[in-house]
Amino acid sequence: MNKKILKLLPLTFLGANLYALNINEAVDKALTNNNSYIKQQYIYDEAKANVTKSQAGFLPKLNTSYTYNANKYDIGDGKDNANASAVLSYNLFNGLGDYYNLDAAKKNKFASKYSLDAARFDLIYEVKVNYISYLKSLKNIETLENAYKLLQKQYKDSENRFDQGLLARNDLLQVNAQMLQAKQNLARAKASSKTAWYSLKNILGGKLLKEEKIEDLKRDTPFIFDYKEDEIFSRSEIKALKKTVEALSSQKNANTYGTALPSVSLDLAHTKYGQDASLNSDELAFDEQSTATVNVKWNLYNGGADRAQTIILRKRSLQAKESLEELKLDIKLQYENAIEEFNVAKLNYETAKISLEQSKENYKIVNNRFNEGLSTSTDLINANFLLTQAKQSFDEAFYDRFLAKASLDRILER
Repeated sequence: MNKKILKLLPLTFLGANLYALNINEAVDKALTNNNSYIKQQYIYDEAKANVTKSQAGFLPKLNTSYTYNANKYDIGDGKDNANASAVLSYNLFNGLGDYYNLDAAKKNKFASKYSLDAARFDLIYEVKVNYISYLKSLKNIETLENAYKLLQKQYKDSENRFDQGLLARNDLLQVNAQMLQAKQNLARAKASSKTAWYSLKNILGGKLLKEEKIEDLKRDTPFIFDYKEDEIFSRSEIKALKKTVEALSSQKNANTYGTALPSVSLDLAHTKYGQDASLNSDELAFDEQSTATVNVKWNLYNGGADRAQTIILRKRSLQAKESLEELKLDIKLQYENAIEEFNVAKLNYETAKISLEQSKENYKIVNNRFNEGLSTSTDLINANFLLTQAKQSFDEAFYDRFLAKASLDRILER
């Protein structure tokens, strides 16, 4: 039995090593763990609580109190006295201020919900950008490692030819200099890849292990343009700003009507009197009292502060409206730019494929000619450089298509 388990253990570890995080799983992980997104969820929860708080103005309030006095001298009603009371208060009319404040709270809640939706799409896009940037860095390391190995091989061959008197010393030194430069480029690429990895880890809320593999993007992914311009004007940011404008309008009305109209409230109170801490009242003629009080308040003049506040809120509303129009223009520009990037990315990929194939063929030809003594070491260095550039351009073009699509998906909230 134990032997069977031991046989299965290597397969278990192999399965764990084969697992790789794909881009969709990275998005799900970020939506669960990203700190900024969680913070935005708390902001939405706060907005919902503000609605509940505003609704409290339409409900009755019940307060109780207890007072006990211990006097040094008896001044007629005994040395000690106490009373306990309960007061039920109800807002009959508050100048419509409470109604408009509740409406503003509801509008702000919707604005916060739309902002949360926008934050979600922002996060999805940022995860894709960081994920792809890390993949790019890995491909760049692979390309530069290959370039370095080719130069190492060329240096070794050149050294042999130099020893045989078939190559000038300056040519050997030139190859060595290029090899050292390639080594430096590789070191920088590895450092940049580490930075890209940490950026990806941070956006995932720190939930990324060093040994966790990152799955590459599929080579056969189709890139079909199925976007419509009219979709951009249903963006969450636009909806949020519209609700903000409506909320500011309600706040303005709350201030205008709430300060210009009277407020009316009703208090129902019942009080129990006593001659000691326990409210005993054997010697009191009246030990209980119930009262009903109607309170009417009307602010006739407040030094112009109320009118100034109404102006402030009106101007804030106008500012938000201008921001809304500006946002629509910005989103339209984003969409146009994204379309161009999408088309350019597809075109660049096709040309980069051709360039890479030709650069590979060119390197093969020059390398053969170099081995036959028909090409110089400089020719081979240049062929290596062109091959490296072509490979980098190909990888860049390959991933840029995914970035362009991710940008369009973000703009149209796909």
